[in-house]
Amino acid sequence: MRIIVLGGCGAMGSEVTRDLALTSDFEEIVIADLDLERAQALAKELGDGRVRAIRVDANDEHSLTETLRAFDVVANCTIYHFGLIATQAAINAGINYLDLGGLFNTPRQLELDDKARHAGVTVCLGCGATPGVTNLMAKAAADQLDQVDEVHIAFASYRAIAPSPGLLDTVLDEFSPGSRRFFWQQGEFIEVPAFSGARQVRFAEPVGEIETYYVPHSETHTIHRFIGKGVRVVDVRGTWRPEIMQALRVFAALGLTGAKETRFQGQSIPSKQFIRAHILEHSAGFGGEGECAFLLNVQVIGRRDGDTTSIEYRTRHPPRSQWELAGTAKMTGIPASIAAQKLARREVTRKGVASPEACFEPYSFFEELAKRGIIVERCG
Repeated sequence: MRIIVLGGCGAMGSEVTRDLALTSDFEEIVIADLDLERAQALAKELGDGRVRAIRVDANDEHSLTETLRAFDVVANCTIYHFGLIATQAAINAGINYLDLGGLFNTPRQLELDDKARHAGVTVCLGCGATPGVTNLMAKAAADQLDQVDEVHIAFASYRAIAPSPGLLDTVLDEFSPGSRRFFWQQGEFIEVPAFSGARQVRFAEPVGEIETYYVPHSETHTIHRFIGKGVRVVDVRGTWRPEIMQALRVFAALGLTGAKETRFQGQSIPSKQFIRAHILEHSAGFGGEGECAFLLNVQVIGRRDGDTTSIEYRTRHPPRSQWELAGTAKMTGIPASIAAQKLARREVTRKGVASPEACFEPYSFFEELAKRGIIVERCG
């Protein structure tokens, strides 16, 4: 079996590639990136004869389709802007596909379900931490209930504001007034503003209890669809370090992360692009002091044997002394590697476009996570 990892030398993709090299039995692991030199450097660092690098332009659907035909599985770890193109290319090439999720691609990817089924392809959307592990935490809880009423998902990301350009885009988009965010309630998507839906959530240490806010995540599009059981509400909230959240509030209040442009020295400059460029050049490490963590919490409320029941799961992972600054990358990349290996072993029989809760059995997935130091545990 052969796997190609798009963006396999990026901040998230490199951890997918590393875990594949350490734990998989793929005959070939190909790092595909526009930056061939960087991809070759990672392949050399890993020192595994199965790993090689190629140059790929993820924005060229025709060329990408032809490249993918030589593989059995594609793990798309590029920034979410390329998600729809990569999905279409995988279906056209007839190979199984997974990605790390995307803020805005999911509805359009789900529309490709019939095309993927006809091609005999499994497309699994959002196989990172959130979406990804959170979907399986929700599924594990839902399986213990007769009826599911509410699914509340939350994450706490304690890292620097910009470990990579893609991760900076994520944090700016998730709390930008210009981004649309929803929760799902009784068949409708309810649009909400940035910094709304404040909810105290308790995570594992070192975060503990902290306030979270609505963010635009794909779980709101998939969990009610694939878990069923009468789900009435699905929402996703998140937070970063307090100092980053304070900065994001200021950016939003001043209109710096929306669609506004500013006239400066005779030129019109998009404010958000300026903020992005400034942070990447001068402040990428802002908020990076202290313990690093990327933690998840999922609460599912429903009924069992006629009684209202709440089931809550949390995650924990090794501290900075072991994982250094790679908490977010490992929490995202390791689940994608596990998902890719399960796809390759044909543990997933479902064809078409789906998400982890419809593709994987939660507890076997949690066992694989535990082997790598990521613990999913029920609270109480």
